Amino acid sequence: MTGSVIYDPLFDLVLRFRKNAVALVVDIEKMYLQVKIHPNDTPLQRILWRFSPVPVATYEMGRVTFGLAPSSFLATRCLHQLAEDEGDHHPRAKVALVSDFYVDDYIGGTNSVQEALLLRQDLEQLMPKGGFKLRKWVSNAKGVLEGLPVDELGTQPTLNFDQEQVKALGIHWKLGPDLLGIDVSNLAANGPWTRRKVYSIIAQLWDPSGITAPVISWAKIRMQLLCVAVQGWDDPLSHDLALRWCEFYQQLPVLSDIQVERHAFTKHPMLVRFHIFSDASEVAYGACIYARLTDLVGHIKVELLAPKSRPASLKKTTLARLELCGAHVAAKLYRATVKALKMEDTETWFWSDSTVVLSWLKLPPYVWPTFVANRVSHIQELTKGHRWNHVKGVENPADLVSRGVMPKDGCLYSISTGIPLSIWSTRRHRKNCWRRKKTFWLWLSPNILIHCLIDTPATGNCCGSLVTV
Repeated sequence: MTGSVIYDPLFDLVLRFRKNAVALVVDIEKMYLQVKIHPNDTPLQRILWRFSPVPVATYEMGRVTFGLAPSSFLATRCLHQLAEDEGDHHPRAKVALVSDFYVDDYIGGTNSVQEALLLRQDLEQLMPKGGFKLRKWVSNAKGVLEGLPVDELGTQPTLNFDQEQVKALGIHWKLGPDLLGIDVSNLAANGPWTRRKVYSIIAQLWDPSGITAPVISWAKIRMQLLCVAVQGWDDPLSHDLALRWCEFYQQLPVLSDIQVERHAFTKHPMLVRFHIFSDASEVAYGACIYARLTDLVGHIKVELLAPKSRPASLKKTTLARLELCGAHVAAKLYRATVKALKMEDTETWFWSDSTVVLSWLKLPPYVWPTFVANRVSHIQELTKGHRWNHVKGVENPADLVSRGVMPKDGCLYSISTGIPLSIWSTRRHRKNCWRRKKTFWLWLSPNILIHCLIDTPATGNCCGSLVTV
């Protein structure tokens, strides 16, 4: 038995990692070997070993062993038990143990250096009570690491801090400028182009932050086509397909140039809104969520938080239904994001360039066919109380994740930089609403106006159309 997954998903950890101004990362040294197995269970970890020419001997592993199915659960469960037994005296570390550890890696932070120091001290005091030692401390604030021995740091003291680069759960992190990216320098592709080789290359594109989502989407779409074009895993690809994948592979180093700010929020935002876009093409559909933050002096910051894409089914379906699937992905992405960030009450705006989908969402689900009704019902449930609005197709950033782009195009038209800022350039936003019966006009900027329709009480949603004036 493997045991249940009791740590938070990687998606949640990465989002929270980008929420705090001061980031902190640390690793538990030899975590598995610090957890002792009960003597009644050690016979389940027997091994046969021989020191030649001595006869074969039987040994029993007394510690949690790397490579066994339940090892991850057992080690993580010990962390949770440590938090429960000793965490009341170290409240900051208790929360970190339960919420911000991914097996043996802590990835989290706070909003100030002082809070980060207190968190570090709590962890240093709590972890030894369970027999765990912390090492490879990393932070974007040098003050957090003061007083630590050199051998416990995850950075190299001989390098300039502004030039230091580390990995946090596989994410490439530049400490000085506090930027996130991906590392594609070690991608290996040897031998002829086959389906197995293509899948191997794509599996090496580890990007939990989603900053290269359009490129990953392009690869997913073409991977799906390989299932039809090639039967065996080791059958060579046709000449045209091989050239296409060779071009894709040669462009991958360009992805190293795509970087985003790790700190996606501001320290003390006066106002936070989420804007979620959905879109679909004949080959894929997807969504992306942005945070719009206004600080105390009125400065506006817009950051991409997470994109999501899925290839369309090989079975032919209408574009309107694919657009609805994109809206469904947007609703689920929203729910996962606010749950991870614990920001369920944040005002959220949903955008789609499909007037058909917006029409479906205006009415109760039971009036539509089964396929549409099931998804409309779930979307209305997940997005209850929030607005669905229309956006022009050329201004929809989710178009990139629904179609996919080659790596070079991904750098030029990254969804993290190609944001339709006019949509968020609000001045008075809700104060500038002129309400009349069940509709009202809402100014988003001096030249953009939304005509909003309040939906039926059964759904609690609000739909609208974007008008440029």
